[in-house]
Amino acid sequence: MRKFFPCWLFFHFVILLSFLVSLFFSPKITFATSLFDILPPSSSLREVQKADSALAEKTSRAVTILVKSDSFESAKSAAEKLYFSYVGSDGNVNPNYFDSLSLYVDSDSVSEMLAWLHENRFFLLDEETRALLEEGNASQIAEDALMTVYGAFSFSDLSTIDEDPFLLSERSLRHFLEDGAVSATSMALRDNVLSCEKDGAFFVLIRGTVSKKGAALASKKSTVRNLYSACEILKEAQNDNLDFIFSGVPFHSYESSTSAQAQISVISTVSLILIVLVFLWIFRSFLPALVSAFAVTFSCGMGFVSTLLFFRGIHVLTFVFGTTLIGTCLDYSIHYFVNWKANPDCDSGSAVRKHIFRGITLGFISTEICFAALFFAPFPLLKQVSVFLFFGLATAYLSVVALYPILPMPSKKESKLASIPNLFTKCRFIPLLLVIFSIIIIGINYRSFRIQNNIQELYSMSQNMLQNEITSAQVLNTGSSGWYFILKADSEEALLQKNEELSNFLTKSVDEKKLGTFLSLSQFIPSEKKQAENYHAAEKLLPLAGDQYDALGLAESPLETEKFVTDYINSYRSLENSFIHLNGGHLPSAIREAISNLWIGEIDGSYYSCLLPLHAKGEEEQFFREFAAQTDGVFFVNKVKDISSQLDILSKSMILTLALAFVFVLGILFFCYRPKLVLKIAAIPLIVTLVTTAILILCKIHLSFFPVTALVLVFGLGLDYIIYAIEGSQKTESENSSLNTFAILLSFVTTALSFGALAISTFPPVHMLGLTVFVGLSTAVLSAFCMTKK
Repeated sequence: MRKFFPCWLFFHFVILLSFLVSLFFSPKITFATSLFDILPPSSSLREVQKADSALAEKTSRAVTILVKSDSFESAKSAAEKLYFSYVGSDGNVNPNYFDSLSLYVDSDSVSEMLAWLHENRFFLLDEETRALLEEGNASQIAEDALMTVYGAFSFSDLSTIDEDPFLLSERSLRHFLEDGAVSATSMALRDNVLSCEKDGAFFVLIRGTVSKKGAALASKKSTVRNLYSACEILKEAQNDNLDFIFSGVPFHSYESSTSAQAQISVISTVSLILIVLVFLWIFRSFLPALVSAFAVTFSCGMGFVSTLLFFRGIHVLTFVFGTTLIGTCLDYSIHYFVNWKANPDCDSGSAVRKHIFRGITLGFISTEICFAALFFAPFPLLKQVSVFLFFGLATAYLSVVALYPILPMPSKKESKLASIPNLFTKCRFIPLLLVIFSIIIIGINYRSFRIQNNIQELYSMSQNMLQNEITSAQVLNTGSSGWYFILKADSEEALLQKNEELSNFLTKSVDEKKLGTFLSLSQFIPSEKKQAENYHAAEKLLPLAGDQYDALGLAESPLETEKFVTDYINSYRSLENSFIHLNGGHLPSAIREAISNLWIGEIDGSYYSCLLPLHAKGEEEQFFREFAAQTDGVFFVNKVKDISSQLDILSKSMILTLALAFVFVLGILFFCYRPKLVLKIAAIPLIVTLVTTAILILCKIHLSFFPVTALVLVFGLGLDYIIYAIEGSQKTESENSSLNTFAILLSFVTTALSFGALAISTFPPVHMLGLTVFVGLSTAVLSAFCMTKK
């Protein structure tokens, strides 16, 4: 007690004090739930990782809601009720739920757009208009304007025709609308909202950006949770085939995380209750159950605090991996309390500690080495898991050796704890059979034996959510493939020119039918260079102004015509060098909204934007990658594929790290055991790996990141069983040996209850973790007994 309690006190005092001090300097703590929060960046994106993260921050909170009904009036009415439940009469959005929310495209917005196009008509020439001017066909533009004026239809109200006789602003507006640049959907303006009809149903569009507070899934003010509730109330009240179609990352994050958290909570609670009942049934005392439960809780708490101290935040999946602590903490407790209850040689707490000290210490060191190896993986989640497990396990170990000996001893020893049959003395052939079985399975399915990650497999979309996304894609027809380009430059002007360069390349692809369309920042705001070229191209219209005004019949006399021409030329001259800038001057709300997900901004002295290919096909990916690889400052991103490839690399590096950690552990064990025993220890992890791989193949699970990481945990926990079994095989007293066997089996049962239960989860990462650990530990404990029994 005198030796260990000061260590226990000092260890925890330093951690807690450091955490409290850190709160003073950096009080902000984050809790992440999205898979994308912890996935590693693609190797090709390391140069623009911050920009990609900033883009993800924008897009990950964007939501689309389609209000569906049998009539337009009903759909619009419901959309308005939903909209005004979050937007006040003053037009301000409730910041608890949204940063922005839009339903209406009112006349003010249209007027604002038309005024902006008119003001910048000489700088915003579309490619067709500019080509006509540069090719000497300015008269064609004049004729088109006359046809529009005297025709049956025009986009604008022609109220500024006296200042824009060639209708340049109308041509720009038509370019924006026909190319889908502003709305990027198949929606049309009707009664001040964006709407469309499909298959006999009417859809009204609501778009928004969820606030950071509303995006917190654990919050009672979760935007998604509140939206679902509000929409259900509207459906019940209106009751006319009203429906709501939800699309966006927040809905998927809410579905996956709430499902996972609910399952983990239920499974963990039930498992813990069963474990407590097992303790009560075996030890016939509340003391072991209460003390063990406290030790587990305290260890997990210290792991949690240590993770916050190092990372200022924690991911929900860290808790999933952290459940490993439950099994390990209980192992130490079980070995203590089995000898506390039934070992006649242990008449005091210090004697119990002395009896188990060598076994749990070697197990502790070997497990800590495996957990520490996780920290060197270039992956935020694994670093968090490593710290959580490393410090939590240290707490569990120190608690057993420093605090448990204080507990009062039982009034009498119960030897019947040790009265279990020795089933392993004649089963040495079992590990060999397991190896043969595994080799056959792997041999038959050798083509499946490869490291392969696909992050899409980590989230199984519900049928309802899948149908929502299908309907949304069909109605909106945005054509987003999930691919995008990130562009980087040293200035805004250079960035816009780079956008134009890539746009020209993609335009050729559209013409060659290699691509559908695309959205680029330069479609809305040309570079100064291009604006200057447009401006000078528009000068070719000046000589035609007199004839144009006459043809339009705006002047009643040659003198008035001359005045119109003079005013037009003066207006043109006065606008020279009055270029449009991204962050300067006035931009219409429609333009700001359109470029919100394209303009990333300035980061560390460089400027970034995004370009979105639309309606792209799979065969075009290599085409895009090759262009990006050959063009400075252009980066092509296929998030799913890139991160999956990076996880493949990470999984392989994890296997190498695990191998090195295991070699290091074996080096330590050579100082403690005979070489023959160390070789047996070395054989067991190989058996565990073979058997686990075979079972994963049978379950059609790829050898991917989560199973590989689970194998690290298996090695850490499995080594404990092997060491305990070896320690037991060296006991001379049969009763003490049997007690050790009983303790190991009880340790395995409690761990199997927790991880075996996780294996039934429908959340893929949790399922893979639980299954791999359960199969691996089952193989480890069986092999350990069979190969170490005398």
